[in-house]
Amino acid sequence: MPDHPHVVVTVHGIRTFGYWQGRLERITMAEKPDLVFYHFTYGYFSMLAFVVPFTRWILVRRFGRELRALVARLRPGRLDLVGHSFGTHLIGWTLRGLRPDENIQIDTLIFAGSVLRSGFFWADLIPARVCRVINDCGTGDTVLLASQFLVPLTGMAGRTGFVGMNGPEFTNRYSTFGHSGYFQDQTGKATDEYMRLHWVPLLMGEAPVQQFDMRLAPTAWRGLGIWITNNFEPLKIILMLSPILAALIWVGALYIEANAAKERMEAVVDLGEAMKSKDGLSDETVFLLDTMQRALEVPLRKTYVIWLDDDREVNARERSALRKYGLCFSHVETTADAVRMIEASPDKISLVISDFRRDRDPQAGYGFLDEIKRRNLAIPFIFYIRNYTPEQADEARRRGASAEVSGEFDLTDAILNVLNPDNVPASRAQLIWQELYGCSRF
Repeated sequence: MPDHPHVVVTVHGIRTFGYWQGRLERITMAEKPDLVFYHFTYGYFSMLAFVVPFTRWILVRRFGRELRALVARLRPGRLDLVGHSFGTHLIGWTLRGLRPDENIQIDTLIFAGSVLRSGFFWADLIPARVCRVINDCGTGDTVLLASQFLVPLTGMAGRTGFVGMNGPEFTNRYSTFGHSGYFQDQTGKATDEYMRLHWVPLLMGEAPVQQFDMRLAPTAWRGLGIWITNNFEPLKIILMLSPILAALIWVGALYIEANAAKERMEAVVDLGEAMKSKDGLSDETVFLLDTMQRALEVPLRKTYVIWLDDDREVNARERSALRKYGLCFSHVETTADAVRMIEASPDKISLVISDFRRDRDPQAGYGFLDEIKRRNLAIPFIFYIRNYTPEQADEARRRGASAEVSGEFDLTDAILNVLNPDNVPASRAQLIWQELYGCSRF
């Protein structure tokens, strides 16, 4: 013997707390007090959560677990389900996911404002899992248009009906109201009239389904609109996938561009090597060619560099050229600012480039080298100045500088010696990463 002769489970939709569920229970129990109602509630489910398939899937699994546990505990003689809007999604996909050996049989299933697709296949669920399905539709339901056009893997069966063989076991019924017309009148005031007339008799016993269809007679234009909306699913999938496809195309184009750039760099490197093998080239020309070759091979990974100078514009051209090799610059005017930035991001800063004289910096000159030595900070340092003597360069290196140079080629050569001493060539992945990510702020 069943523990409970007749159990009704209701499931509400999104952006609501399902007040209609309690109202349906009251008016039905007034006619048949031996019914037992259970209401599946899940709080306020936002439109954003509804759009994401994964969050819908989580709630489907939760409802399935609750339904299985309820049936196992109560062993109902008859089980009816009533769902509105997103509740129909939970019910439909839960029934679809039940194993053949699970003994869960639904007598009467009532849907209202369903967000399932019109093509949801019921033939293998009736009568194996459900004795009869009543799908109530509102032809003025604009909410379901958003479901059909914008939300992946959903539709508007609660507006246009399910595709299938209509009869005593499967019925689409049509009214002219909107998404909440089952529970309120045209002014928006709550009313139980629709539920009392069209749902309560079905839940009380085996009353035959009352058929009605209040749709307007189709015209050519109305028929075209219905056809477009009903067959929008392929276009919706294309629109949803288009950002991913565009991203893949963009990344592919970047890869092709990076590959072409790398091949051009390799050609220039080979050309420079051939030029260096010619007789009669001066040492300075060979040095220039060698620096150009190494610059072309430098990995274009993000390398963060502090440029310490009290005049931001005086070295703008050098910074602009070096950015093309993947260097990311932060300009500071005092030693104190540079040290503070290094201490804040000790693993991020790869190099400091500095002038020698700064009128507003009491620690100009060798002060930076003394300060980082005092704070036990290890970071490469290059003096970039207009003129210097060999003795001054030796003194700078003795105090801890990596180099003291003047001129763009010497600066590039010194940077390469510090950052890429092994002349590791740029990979395609590094070229793409640099293009995608660029330089972020310190």
